[in-house]
Amino acid sequence: MVNHITILIVSHDSKHIDMSLKFSQIRAGLATQILTISGMRQARHLPDYFGRLQDTVAHKAFTIEIGIVNQRQDERQRTQIGAYVQTTVIVKFAYRMRPLDVYPTDYDNSLNLEYEIIDKCLQSYATIQPKMQIRFNNSDRQSTNSNEYVIHTIEFIVLHTIKED
Repeated sequence: MVNHITILIVSHDSKHIDMSLKFSQIRAGLATQILTISGMRQARHLPDYFGRLQDTVAHKAFTIEIGIVNQRQDERQRTQIGAYVQTTVIVKFAYRMRPLDVYPTDYDNSLNLEYEIIDKCLQSYATIQPKMQIRFNNSDRQSTNSNEYVIHTIEFIVLHTIKED
């Protein structure tokens, strides 16, 4: 089961603001924000592998995947500015369902954590990655086959430039 959170980073005037960010900087900025939430920790598996098998998930573990990167159709590529792109970022996290409190208690708790992650990801990145601006795209959630975990997926879109330093 895969859940996604998408973030959209938008520059209101891309011609005057240098928003050149490496993909690793985007991932690290989001991870820093999520790690401020009590109990959250990064999973040690690749994002594509997270949630496929029982031993790849743990309560409040998360991954951040850099998804599809597209050139923005409304912008030209210029040597001095770089390529203006839209990057999809997918955050997945697991929430454990206790056998006697699955519904509605633990399910509601997992939804509240999803909300908190979205809120944290949409906050200012001035002290972490000053060039980041993020937009929420969508979220989804599915339970594992064992019904022991709900895997949440949150998708964000980030608009930025790719440019040589």
